[in-house]
Amino acid sequence: MFFVKSSENVPGCPCCGGQLRYRDSRLRIRKHEGGNRDFLSIRRFRCTACESYHNELPDVLLPYKHYEAEVISGVIDGIVTPHDQDSEDYPSISTMLYWLRWFQLNLSNMEGYLRNAGYSILGLGKDLLFSDQSLLEAVRKKYFNWLEKAIRIIYNSGGFLPAFY
Repeated sequence: MFFVKSSENVPGCPCCGGQLRYRDSRLRIRKHEGGNRDFLSIRRFRCTACESYHNELPDVLLPYKHYEAEVISGVIDGIVTPHDQDSEDYPSISTMLYWLRWFQLNLSNMEGYLRNAGYSILGLGKDLLFSDQSLLEAVRKKYFNWLEKAIRIIYNSGGFLPAFY
């Protein structure tokens, strides 16, 4: 289970809302466009109520992905392509195609989680639930780091996006 770091305070458990206690930390690979990589120390927590484990990710990483969120959103937005000199070999074409497929297959999941969070957590009302406008598109148009913001909302509210193969 992951939750995405959004502040210095430790949020409650995304599963049950219980209190999280620090357990340990581990190293996580972070890949940049062009193939350079480094390691980040990721804190791990355990919920005192439901006893589930959670990893705290910085905003630059997405759950279950090694490349920075900026690179992944650049591929989704068509900014990072296999023809760029910066990304000529890394990420590979197959990795880029995987991310595009992952995004397309999770569009309805992301939209549903954003609507649920807006309604149940932010109290934005039933008009939000039944609106024809895409919340994800609104976030994409408003923020340059739209993917990080959407993922933070989804995972911190207890959501999960499956990896499709």
